[in-house]
Amino acid sequence: MKVTILGTGCIWTKRACASYLIDDDILLDPGSGTLKQLFKSSNVLLHHEKIEKIKLILITHYHIDHYFDIVHLMWKIASENNPHLSCTIICPPGGRERIETLCKLGMSTSTFNKLNFDKYIKFVDASKMKNYEYGDYEITSYKMDHGDIDCYGYSFKERRGKTVSFTGDSTMCDNMMYLINHSDIAFVDMAGTDYSNKHYNIIDGINLMKEYRGKCCIVPCHLTSQAVDYCQGRINPPKELMTLNTNDPLPYDFTLTKKQEEAIEQENFKFKLKKFEKLKGNIVDLELRQTKNRTENYKMPTYCFNILQAGTQNIIGSLTYSVVPNNIDGHADNVSFELKKDYDLKSIKYECCTLVQKVAKKHRANCLYLTCAPNDLDTRRVFESLGAYLKEVKTIVSLDENKKRQNTEKSIWVWEF
Repeated sequence: MKVTILGTGCIWTKRACASYLIDDDILLDPGSGTLKQLFKSSNVLLHHEKIEKIKLILITHYHIDHYFDIVHLMWKIASENNPHLSCTIICPPGGRERIETLCKLGMSTSTFNKLNFDKYIKFVDASKMKNYEYGDYEITSYKMDHGDIDCYGYSFKERRGKTVSFTGDSTMCDNMMYLINHSDIAFVDMAGTDYSNKHYNIIDGINLMKEYRGKCCIVPCHLTSQAVDYCQGRINPPKELMTLNTNDPLPYDFTLTKKQEEAIEQENFKFKLKKFEKLKGNIVDLELRQTKNRTENYKMPTYCFNILQAGTQNIIGSLTYSVVPNNIDGHADNVSFELKKDYDLKSIKYECCTLVQKVAKKHRANCLYLTCAPNDLDTRRVFESLGAYLKEVKTIVSLDENKKRQNTEKSIWVWEF
């Protein structure tokens, strides 16, 4: 079996929606933008000839990023203008009604009237399907757990070969583990970085990939931008339009080479002094004073800035930003700033945060951890206006100048971007 990954993302990413071309004639999840990816997948065939090859379409569920390009496919496959074409669609219950309605809404009346579903399209209900025979494959559907919408995963068992499965969108459930345990290759939804009752996540997914290495080749899919960021320095996420072949001993290798690890370390740990010498804003500028390692054993840098009135050399405060991993464990914050009394204003604090965000993004961070005293309402309002959320209130234990314990409280805010 040959699987071309048409898309690795979801609707809220720059990358194409998760979709797959199996061999040249099976299409799984024709979501938004799938047709464009299908045309990019090879320069050998003309566009219309690619569609003509498709004889089987599978839909996991009825979210727009998984089946809305079906309208374009129906215009080609189910039209009286193309009497030599036909197709089978395996989908959750109600597929014909939904697809006909989409076509009616998305086409002119004259075009829609040329469609003939009875003649050209065969619908198979995934909820009632047992083992569907197609070519050399035995296809089986499995009910997945994607919240309040019916979602079905599919396994493709080669008659004299291997088994490839697709979970569709799903949180961890019995059928997901069944597919992984009974497949040679499994394409698994690992959408985000947090626990969800609708999607599995990349953090647990990477551990699962390592656990099943040598038993099942697990390919993460349907990745959000946060999930791709989390992959940085940990695994190689799959790339769009890459093709996996079941005949290859390791169709998808998620491990990083030594060269890649060195490049990632150089990218993340190198001090970008010239780039960050001066960050210009509308109210204030940040001027780099020094860069240092946060601790002796901690390679990621801490940037120390002077806060200047915009366009002047008048220092009105200081700001430090420490690059830290994308989780809150082991540290309370990574941004702190002090302002002179007359400049302790919400507008200045807001712009300081937006300027240092540029540094964070260059280090592939997807959030900043901000702190303030729990009763500092002005600063809290700044964090709220950024879209940050209150993570927790921590008690910080320190020693005063007399070496006596001193307890202070900090409210910790997380600004994700």
